[in-house]
Amino acid sequence: MNGRYGLPVVKAVDLIWTSFDKEEMRRGYAMLLDAAQKGDADALCFIGRCHLGEEFVWSGAGFATDEANASLLIKKSALMGSATGVLMAARTGNFTPSVKREMPFASFKEAYEEILEQAERGNAFCQYMIGNVYYWGDYLLVEPELAKRFKNVDDYNQFSYPIARDYYERSFRGRVAAGWGNYQNIWKSGLAKDNSELYEHYFLELAEISPVVCCAYGIYLGQVKKDMKGALDYYIRAAQRGDIQATFNAGCCYDSGSGVEQDVDMAFRFYEVAAIGGEPGAQWQVGYYYFDGWGSVEQDYAKAVRWFKEAYDNPKGGYELKSAAYLAICYQEGLGVVQDYDVAFLYLQEVEDSVDELWNPINAMVLNALGVAYANGLGAEQDTGLGLNYFRKAVELGSESAKKNLERLQGIR
Repeated sequence: MNGRYGLPVVKAVDLIWTSFDKEEMRRGYAMLLDAAQKGDADALCFIGRCHLGEEFVWSGAGFATDEANASLLIKKSALMGSATGVLMAARTGNFTPSVKREMPFASFKEAYEEILEQAERGNAFCQYMIGNVYYWGDYLLVEPELAKRFKNVDDYNQFSYPIARDYYERSFRGRVAAGWGNYQNIWKSGLAKDNSELYEHYFLELAEISPVVCCAYGIYLGQVKKDMKGALDYYIRAAQRGDIQATFNAGCCYDSGSGVEQDVDMAFRFYEVAAIGGEPGAQWQVGYYYFDGWGSVEQDYAKAVRWFKEAYDNPKGGYELKSAAYLAICYQEGLGVVQDYDVAFLYLQEVEDSVDELWNPINAMVLNALGVAYANGLGAEQDTGLGLNYFRKAVELGSESAKKNLERLQGIR
């Protein structure tokens, strides 16, 4: 409760949230550790923020995500008198009754006003936090009676979004890009008076600072401006600075020939880097390249299985269905892995009701695999009629394997 950050914390926050340089961010983190060991409550809060995942800090720094420990650090910082800790506790669902009761602030409003004072002095990160208070609805903790004025969320947002927008813009001028996603949502909502030229100005300015925003600008060019060549240019620029999403997007452009001549080998190089960096779509693509032996990539089922598993288990999600489909085939046929009908059927069950979401030939391959499992009782309880049905569906999609299996089964019957 000293009213402003200590100099080491100011410097550390600047390095971590404006440099987008792994080594500099690590140096900032070391400064936070040193300050926290000396009893700085704000430093403790920012250490916690570093471990909340990519929504709170650039993933390129490689800080391990540990939400449970991060929550403990944030709550402890609030109890030690960090106003930042109080606001972060509210933002992350950690403003618990015990924190409210034991923190050395009379109210959330008192902590808010301490951050507001720093924001008005020009601290860009505090300006970003004040923007968040309005954007996420935490201002109702500052003025609880205000809630009676609003009929619904849109009604509140009409009040809060213009204020949040102004604070985010002030933070952008201080090179803090963390509020950009929220700022975009405000702009798209139409609930705050917009200025297209100003929006474009900040977009371009922050794209030079943040590889995340640089990637977002590439998406904007591709989807809104229909400029795929320009989009690829920004993806590559962001990828060169270590942004994994941009690296994956660049791979997709080369894969499909969007904004550039198609080059599947170049696509694979981008996919591989993004896969190693933990992007689930890239992990699936690398698995697919190895499964089919696409381009100059030699077919390698063992490597395909490895990357399909990575994509399937990736906590970011989104590629479970595609990965399960290929893993089912690999386990049933013993491709790159010890044949295991039970494991194969577990994966088949995950895709059984969603085959229509797949494409040819994998949908036909899955239908044939389901036919094999049911007709022969391999990993599944034997059901010849159901097996026949799946074979017929696979044949309709052009599966020669299913045709042979169907003829063989009908001959037996």
